[in-house]
Amino acid sequence: MNGTISAMSAATSPAHLGIDVGGTNLKWVVLQRDESAPHVLDMGQVRTDTTRGERSVVEQLISVARGSSQKWTAIESVGVGMPGLYDPVLGTTRFIPNVPGNWAGVPVAAEVSATMQVPTRLINDARAFTLAEHQLGAGRGAGSMLGITLGTGVGGGLILGGRLYQGHDGTAGEFGHQTILPDGPLCNCGNRGCLEALAKADAIVAICGRPTVEQCVEAAHAGDGKAQQGLIAAGQYLGIGVSNVLVLLSVDRVVVGGGIAAAGEILLEPLRAELRRRVFVTDVNAVDVVGAELGIWAGAIGAALHGAGTAPAVG
Repeated sequence: MNGTISAMSAATSPAHLGIDVGGTNLKWVVLQRDESAPHVLDMGQVRTDTTRGERSVVEQLISVARGSSQKWTAIESVGVGMPGLYDPVLGTTRFIPNVPGNWAGVPVAAEVSATMQVPTRLINDARAFTLAEHQLGAGRGAGSMLGITLGTGVGGGLILGGRLYQGHDGTAGEFGHQTILPDGPLCNCGNRGCLEALAKADAIVAICGRPTVEQCVEAAHAGDGKAQQGLIAAGQYLGIGVSNVLVLLSVDRVVVGGGIAAAGEILLEPLRAELRRRVFVTDVNAVDVVGAELGIWAGAIGAALHGAGTAPAVG
């Protein structure tokens, strides 16, 4: 992680727990906020338990939260990053596409809050990533920013006026679900031609002809032409999507994270080239397009920061 964040051995001042729920792993951090930059006190991850659908996942969330509260007694809030849609007022999930279970109406925030006896708030995982990178990572100092997460899906988040913008229902920033090809491939959201359908991990694997995204990236770095072309194509589609955002919002910085972002300039340079090709109403040379800095912990850090916020919480 970036040097702004340092591990500490003890804490007496208030701390905040952030949990990032993924389809493969569940990660958590305990974050302390003081007069200087926030510090990570503790972190960890386990394989997400989906054996009983949403119930085993929620029970695992509660177990992780309980364990953290026993170790760090000063925890004052919990933030939970979920990979999908949720109700920010009720703290219930609505649609979680990549974690098995029936997630409609599950009171995740209330159940965690009842165990921890502290306010608990939900946030989309890509919005949590964006918040963390803006405060502590590659987005530091930017007045406005687009965060992009590349993995199983394509997620996003927006910083406007120095603050995370989520809209009236927490869905603002859904970068991956803008239409790029009107009659393109079917997306998991129900639309056709979404950016996500064109640039997610499965789409890149299919183009590159490798079993996993990690192998696609390794092959591209090793000079494999087919793998390079697959990642370039993904970068071009992403560039079209970012062009749309720049024309509408003229953000200062674009931060790209997730496993596919390990491709680095093989992915980012085609993205920048599309901006130069398509955007003429604002100066694209004034927009920084950079890789993320916080690695796999960004989602949990952002969830902790969100949980520590001042907006209404469940609990």
